[in-house]
Amino acid sequence: MWRGKGSVRLFVIQNCSLSHKSKGQANSKRDEADVFFHPSQTECNDKDNSRKLSMYDYEKYKKTTLNWIIPINGYSQPEPLWKTLFIISAYVVNMNSNLAHSFILDPDDDTYLKENVFTESELREIRHFQVKKTPLMPPDLTKYLNSFNLETASEIRKQIFSPDQMDQDFNRSRDFDRDRIRNTIYNLLLEYESNTLTTDHLELEILVHVWGFTDKIFNDIEKMKLVRGDSCSLSSDIELDDMIIRKITAEFGCAEAGLQFEDENDTKLLRERGLKMPKMMKDMFKHLCETFNQDDHKTRQLETIGILHAGLMMVLLRLDSPAGYVCRVLQSKSFSIATNIKEFVKTFPLISLTWKAKKIVENMISLIEQTNETDESSEEDQLRRLQDVYDITPLPSRK
Repeated sequence: MWRGKGSVRLFVIQNCSLSHKSKGQANSKRDEADVFFHPSQTECNDKDNSRKLSMYDYEKYKKTTLNWIIPINGYSQPEPLWKTLFIISAYVVNMNSNLAHSFILDPDDDTYLKENVFTESELREIRHFQVKKTPLMPPDLTKYLNSFNLETASEIRKQIFSPDQMDQDFNRSRDFDRDRIRNTIYNLLLEYESNTLTTDHLELEILVHVWGFTDKIFNDIEKMKLVRGDSCSLSSDIELDDMIIRKITAEFGCAEAGLQFEDENDTKLLRERGLKMPKMMKDMFKHLCETFNQDDHKTRQLETIGILHAGLMMVLLRLDSPAGYVCRVLQSKSFSIATNIKEFVKTFPLISLTWKAKKIVENMISLIEQTNETDESSEEDQLRRLQDVYDITPLPSRK
């Protein structure tokens, strides 16, 4: 599968001595890709072995059955995807510049094309392989949102305060989303009337005045908290200081906001969307998998989300693990809040995307909390598992 420039090959690690580190040493927050091939040399030495892939780890992954094999044009890729990612990790000189180091595959990362790692057709296959459907907004809700497709503040205000059935017989479980759309439209209208969307603001001001509706959309989920503050995640030690989407101790997503959005290559946007946020999403994903004992069927259905704000722009990230150990991160198109009220309709896709993010979280909560009705294990097996809760993991044998 590897078609790169040849500076890294599998034989490199086959000729290397094992790292002097103890094979059993591991930080609980480290994942599989924290140990790499040596990035540039074909010989190993004692001075730089902190980033080598040990023979023990290599053999461990080589023997695993949890490989993601990519079918291309009807044929299976000859090497499992995790092996390709290990080679990518070794190939990139800057050890912090690619999500492959964390076993996260981003098919929108042009590094794979530039370095001839994957072809466009292969990246398309990776992007669409068992991709999860995006929730659809109910037609009546879509129609209600579109009823605000007006071009003046007076027309929008009149529509907001027009009589509505939910005001006469409000039912929270039935009418929450409809009421939330109306509230969002009204709050944005106030910003248009104050002419604040065309001027520069501090990041906190944008969060309070513009993006508050992304917090409130989750208010109808029981025991859901939107937690803010540095290092507030229970699943990850990565610092994102804007928002963690949490229900009790289970975390389903995160959000990060930037002050401005210059273009698609904006430095902060790339740092948050490209590295920090997906890594935190993976930590959350792994933590959620532990809640159902790594059940493979649920693992393939599970996903976590990331909401990235940059100025008036928003992108939704979704991280899953469709096969093997590898995680995949996909992103939506970027949507922006219109600065001119005459183009207010351009803001509607962003409001719809926020609703879809909430619906994804609801679906994941249902997945985790549902009773496993297909569990056919015998009482004897269940009793044995109770007895085995403190089994000691055997030390790896030295070969």
